[in-house]
Amino acid sequence: MDIFNSIMPNKKNGFKLSSVIWARCPACHQGKVTDGLFSIHKECSHCHYNFHPEPGFYLGAMAVGFFFTALVTVPPTIVLKVLNVDLVLLITFPFVEFLFVGTFLLFYCRILWLHLEYQMTRRLDGNPPTEHHL
Repeated sequence: MDIFNSIMPNKKNGFKLSSVIWARCPACHQGKVTDGLFSIHKECSHCHYNFHPEPGFYLGAMAVGFFFTALVTVPPTIVLKVLNVDLVLLITFPFVEFLFVGTFLLFYCRILWLHLEYQMTRRLDGNPPTEHHL
């Protein structure tokens, strides 16, 4: 029996969308991942799962978040340009959308990145996720 199973005997710890939405630990689904909007705890307060497995771990999540933010910001800006709206609105709209939508997407991309990493390393370790939570 490995250390993780002795700490977390519950075998029902597969992927849960509610854990992503509520920013809970991917291992136990109980501890909070974040400390506010911009800070991520070092480990789970409940099961002590490491939320920072390596330096620069969340850089990929940031790239994905920026990509999705561009996907939802650029097309409406092009439509506004085609509709020939006022220049102030054309400049302000992408900035405001990037500020609010981008912050939201970057927050959830980090949480999703952590959950996906947990699922992938679990599979590599020979612990397939349970059918109930997929």
